[in-house]
Amino acid sequence: MNASLIVEDLVKLLERRYGRSRQPGKARILTFGSAITCSINYSKLLNGHKFFYAVPQEIIHPEKVFPQTEAGEYVLLVCGSPKKTLVLPRALMTQMLKGVPTRRVDIFLENDAYVLQTTKHPKINVTNFLNAFPEISKPTAAPSSDEAGLPAKDRIHVKVQWGLISLGRAEDCSVWVPTNDRNLSYQQNSFSELTIPRLPNFGFDENTRRIVQNIDVLWLNRNVIRKAFEIESTTSIYSGLLRLNDLILAQPNIQIDLYLVTSTARREKVRSQLARPSFQPLAPKVQSVTFEQVDEKVKTLESLPLKHGARISGLLRGEPFVPLDYTYPSDL
Repeated sequence: MNASLIVEDLVKLLERRYGRSRQPGKARILTFGSAITCSINYSKLLNGHKFFYAVPQEIIHPEKVFPQTEAGEYVLLVCGSPKKTLVLPRALMTQMLKGVPTRRVDIFLENDAYVLQTTKHPKINVTNFLNAFPEISKPTAAPSSDEAGLPAKDRIHVKVQWGLISLGRAEDCSVWVPTNDRNLSYQQNSFSELTIPRLPNFGFDENTRRIVQNIDVLWLNRNVIRKAFEIESTTSIYSGLLRLNDLILAQPNIQIDLYLVTSTARREKVRSQLARPSFQPLAPKVQSVTFEQVDEKVKTLESLPLKHGARISGLLRGEPFVPLDYTYPSDL
């Protein structure tokens, strides 16, 4: 497997665990949220028994100061896979590379043990550091200034939108929200940092492009829209239905999974609206997801330990709306 892809997988894992990454130094030195700063170093297995690394100068220089984090600084040695990562305190690595101008580090496999060796320093068994990522407390965050100023129904919309963003990223999708929503945040999680700034050119006509770019949440794999979600938390419940219906009318053969996301209490009302003749093109192609399901799956995602892997599929599943016989209201 390509080394850069393996490192990218580890970065995604750490972002899910600690928060978004930023680069306070050179090479592969990253800070994740307010939790940890670390250098990420990869080696494949060499000659069947060892790994070799050249650790960046910055991470072992005793006078280099990084942004203060809850757990401090580490040197991560990826032993062929993100699931086999040695999490070594910076202080330990600084000591082991003292007087070693090449910054060369060898990790030997000896009877299932991981043994660290550097020039002119004694060997150290570092097996206990394998996947020993520090635990970080997660205080309950107060609503952000964006949330606090919103009506209750709009705060619900933002929460569900953030949940869909999180689940999409967990499935290794890039995520789109409408341009006007990118300035929102939920519990200090900025939408602009979690979503793509512009949509790819799908080859749609201008009318279809305008419909697509205003859908509440899109999940994309490369340049293909995989899933589209409309969140209905308002009284009218028409805007999302109309947008998805317009999309089906504009592109009747489009291969996108379509979802209407509502509270459980409002699901039947949505179903009754889908029974209208004007929504007949949409009704058989759209699925139902509830706010409660999104919330439950986000909690499931947050509870998953790191060892479960970088990509998680099938967390969120919709179900078809059972069709109703439509009777035109007598009071209209």
